[in-house]
Amino acid sequence: MENPIQLQIPISVSYAALEHVLQQQLIGMYIPQPEEGVPSNPYAQVLDVGVAGSSAGNYNLLVRVQLRILRTVLKRDKVDLYASVALAYDNATQQLYVQQFSMESATTSGFYNTALEVLVNKVAYNQILEKTRIDVSEKIADVLENVNAQLAQGMDLKGLKLKGTVATVTVQNIEPKPDGLSLNLQAQGNLEVIVQDLSGFLPSGTE
Repeated sequence: MENPIQLQIPISVSYAALEHVLQQQLIGMYIPQPEEGVPSNPYAQVLDVGVAGSSAGNYNLLVRVQLRILRTVLKRDKVDLYASVALAYDNATQQLYVQQFSMESATTSGFYNTALEVLVNKVAYNQILEKTRIDVSEKIADVLENVNAQLAQGMDLKGLKLKGTVATVTVQNIEPKPDGLSLNLQAQGNLEVIVQDLSGFLPSGTE
């Protein structure tokens, strides 16, 4: 039978780690992003990004995006936008990505908020989605290599020795937790169990 063993492995990704990656990818970005050879007149520039957990409806992340608005009509030094984000995972590309988001502006002007939300959702939607894809394939490959290296030599667990190979890893679900996102990994492979000590299988009190 091919890959008869399935293991469920919960892992956590801290919000600080997600925030660091998004800051690297988004801070300094212009909206819309200038194209080579085309005169540039962007609406806004990203100044900062913050990340926290969210359990609102289908969303599992709250992202604060601080912008500098560059156009005269809406021009302001700093504006905070709050995006409720639904993260998903693409097992084929091993990327964590934004499946959908709903963004709100937090200024004191209702008209300004509406205008800014229209701007971001229509002009920057695809651009932001593209920038927020996080490739975790290298990390998963490193974990897989380390686990298989241990299994090749035999992994000792309380009287048992495990030998075999983990072939594939897929993500089953993503849930927000107080300190980070919880991802449930399913590892599939072949595993041989060698019993080295039977005392653990005896009833309690048996000598």
